[in-house]
Amino acid sequence: MEKNYFFINGKIETLSYFSKKLMDCFSDMGYGVFMSEFYNPHELQRNITGTDNTLITFNCIGVSGEEEYRNIWRGNSFKITNILVDHPMYYHDQLVHYRDYACDDYRVICIDSYHAEYIRRYYPDIRDVSFVPIAGSGEDIDLTQVKKEYDVIFTGNFTSCHKFDPYIEQKGPEYAQFYRGIIDDMLSDTTRPLERVCEEHILREFPDSSPDDMRLVMSNLLFVDLYVRFFLRERAIKELYKSGANIKLVGKGFEALGLCGTALMPTAFCLSETAKARISLNVMPWFKGGAHDRVLSSMLVNTLALTDTSEWFSDNFRDGSDIVFYDNMHMEKLPDIVTGLLDNPSLLCDIAQQAREKALKSHTWRSRAELIK
Repeated sequence: MEKNYFFINGKIETLSYFSKKLMDCFSDMGYGVFMSEFYNPHELQRNITGTDNTLITFNCIGVSGEEEYRNIWRGNSFKITNILVDHPMYYHDQLVHYRDYACDDYRVICIDSYHAEYIRRYYPDIRDVSFVPIAGSGEDIDLTQVKKEYDVIFTGNFTSCHKFDPYIEQKGPEYAQFYRGIIDDMLSDTTRPLERVCEEHILREFPDSSPDDMRLVMSNLLFVDLYVRFFLRERAIKELYKSGANIKLVGKGFEALGLCGTALMPTAFCLSETAKARISLNVMPWFKGGAHDRVLSSMLVNTLALTDTSEWFSDNFRDGSDIVFYDNMHMEKLPDIVTGLLDNPSLLCDIAQQAREKALKSHTWRSRAELIK
């Protein structure tokens, strides 16, 4: 019996890029594959053949209650694999109502082990939950044609933390104190998973909270996650500029810091620009048990990855050998780290090369397809 994999294109550019990478991998593995445009679900319907059909989607695209897609999953024999590349708290409604929005044969893959643990604890109806780290991209770039033009690159957008003040203060001073207490605790110890800190504060304020209460409250704390992410991003970029390095910013919003960035372009452009840099700076989202594709992609394009760490990175890479870690509690050391690397180009190139070899072997979308299929 032929096994077919379906993908959805066109909703979020980065996620469409990931979908295309996976689709190519499954095609190379001999499976039937098809990609439909998000706004044309009938295209997907017309290409269903046989009875062994699996949708692989990211961040609940197509399984968020879109009526036309719901009819497809109901009327055909489908399995659904939903890969979450953000914290599950962003998808509370979709996870609670997955049987209405998707189908019974439903699997969730998280790119952070703590995220998978979170779903098992707060959404026990979802029986198939697993952790698969994100992959990198860019292994197909012809590096012989690439010239290193920048000392350091950062790809990603920026939002000033004060933009989140209305969300923090909207329910009055007591709630604002509650929210800021969570933020302060997270920034005082950046090693702790987001949900652990939130749980402690919720139970302190509302000791009788049930699991349903907990997951609902946490689904309303998205601005806390974004606040701490951009707080650290701002500190890292400001400190980086003290190094005097030639820095390339790819993303919007940096004018708030008095800096100029190239508009955030499609993923392929970001990869080609990253390949032109000697060092790629990463500031992790609050993923303490996973990776970020920015790091693995930097490795695949032979650019040294400079990042704050996670348990997964510490377990899979060696500081100073195939990656360079900085301590996000001591951002003031970033300029010296960058200067030291740029002053030792042979070491920098050696670290980048060792990282590329490891990433090519274990951290491409092909390696992840083997785990997902």
